[in-house]
Amino acid sequence: MIELIVLGFAILTLRRQLAALEAGAPGAILPVKSNARLIQMAEYADRLFAEKKWLAAEKAYLGVLKLDHKNVTAYSHLGIIYSTQKNMVDAIECFQIAVRLKPSGATLQNLALAFYDNRNYIKSAAAFEKANMLEPSAQRYVGLSKAHHKLHNADASITALEKAVELDPSKRILQLLADAYDEAGRKDDAATTKKRIREIAAEGATQSA
Repeated sequence: MIELIVLGFAILTLRRQLAALEAGAPGAILPVKSNARLIQMAEYADRLFAEKKWLAAEKAYLGVLKLDHKNVTAYSHLGIIYSTQKNMVDAIECFQIAVRLKPSGATLQNLALAFYDNRNYIKSAAAFEKANMLEPSAQRYVGLSKAHHKLHNADASITALEKAVELDPSKRILQLLADAYDEAGRKDDAATTKKRIREIAAEGATQSA
């Protein structure tokens, strides 16, 4: 019963925060100066989060948000907590607030992954695109490729993997690209990519000898 009450309070709090942000209500989101109590609460919440004590961490972060309604870490970590619980509706809301407060590669990637897990591949791809515009990374391009693959956009999926390879020409990502070429019937490109994989493997064997 206590857990249900806490979860209900959490959902209500998140709904109000999101509504206030979208409406731009004056005074709804006020900056709060750092103070000893807030720092202590945030550190306690972070410790619980690191220990994967999800329910306790959730309650702690909600306490942080009572004092600091713009705490991006609290929203991001709440989103991760709800994602682990497969509560994707509230996870997405948390990540959306985090993105509104601090649009970055990290916050957008969290949102993209949440959309992906919720099978909303169009929004997932859009969020990955924005994340890569701000802070491109091989991992984010791989995520973008997966979203496009789910949407049956073979060309876009391959293009994303090609960009991932440019940033990180590792065997793992090259293999993903080779598989994508094979699936698309691009046998010559697949063969060239597989040759690169063999060369990397050979270089690794030589260096370890």
